[in-house]
Amino acid sequence: MASRSRSYNSAMFERGAVLELLARGGAVAVLLAIAISVARGPRTPSRLTGVLFCLGASGHALMQNRLVAGSLGPVIVPAWLLSAAAGGLFWAFALELFGDSKRLKVARFAPAAVVLGVSVLAVTSHGKWACSLLLVQNLLNAALMLHVLAVVGAGLRNDLVEPRRRLRGPMMLAVAIYALAVSGVQTAELFSGPATELSALAALLLLLLSIAGSIVFIRADERLFGPCAAPEPVGRTDNVPLQDHATLERLRHALSRDEVWRREGLTVGDLAELVGAPEYRLRKIINEGLRYRNFSALLNERRIEAAKAALRDPERGRTPISAIAFEVGFSSLAPFNRAFREATGQTPTVWRQAALAAASKSNKADRN
Repeated sequence: MASRSRSYNSAMFERGAVLELLARGGAVAVLLAIAISVARGPRTPSRLTGVLFCLGASGHALMQNRLVAGSLGPVIVPAWLLSAAAGGLFWAFALELFGDSKRLKVARFAPAAVVLGVSVLAVTSHGKWACSLLLVQNLLNAALMLHVLAVVGAGLRNDLVEPRRRLRGPMMLAVAIYALAVSGVQTAELFSGPATELSALAALLLLLLSIAGSIVFIRADERLFGPCAAPEPVGRTDNVPLQDHATLERLRHALSRDEVWRREGLTVGDLAELVGAPEYRLRKIINEGLRYRNFSALLNERRIEAAKAALRDPERGRTPISAIAFEVGFSSLAPFNRAFREATGQTPTVWRQAALAAASKSNKADRN
């Protein structure tokens, strides 16, 4: 009886191992297909980080199985490096996909580098140090996933790209489920050895998520990856359907004449109510007609220009920068500083000093 039970358990183990191998192989194939598809478009930050994440996820799928990892030969080194950095690469991809950066900054890969560094220390350490470092790695990856969830959720209100808005909810759910699964498997393995059954379930879940990702990102709507063309002047109507011209005119008045962007906490819904249009229509006009991908970009562009005018005015040279930030619609100084630096490459203080110095020099030249 005992022999028959062992034989049955052995058969079940082999079936689970085969299922895991098939799931991991399928996930790698799908992820590489996504990477190739994403790489075919223009070289935007979201596409570049998307390709790197797909490669990292492929490495993760390979390295999570000892049998597969052992058969990789010299490929095991790049596969392991990509696997170790996968959490940080996903973080970079998610922030670029939903953040609309105009250019890719090296700092975007800092979390991936930190996680990779901890992983290197873990594999080169022994005993309790190795176990502790692996636990730190898991916690860092979990923290990155939580940050992604926070960013993706917080940005929903201001997102003007409809395909991307629809992606936020499913992506948050997928991240939460898989991060929990992987964290559970790896933590269990740290304390109780290899968990074959859990590893097989995680591999199957990765395959399912990869297939879901392929539906979204293979032949994806170009608007997902941005950035789109430079914003259009609010007065132009070239890209706005004829039936929306009246709404565009009211929008122009609200922004240019009434300067509603100075209102702290202004939302798309608030603006839609002001111009007398459904919110979904206004989102479409601003995105497809005026070429803005994010409502905050529409507001901040006008707020920063108004702030520049105030900062370069010699008569307002002693006005605190915080007062100017509140005046143009920012709720506090920190977001104003970030937006100003993103737009100009300088802090408001440095920009003001240069602008006032240039104005003083110009006035002296005029007098002479």
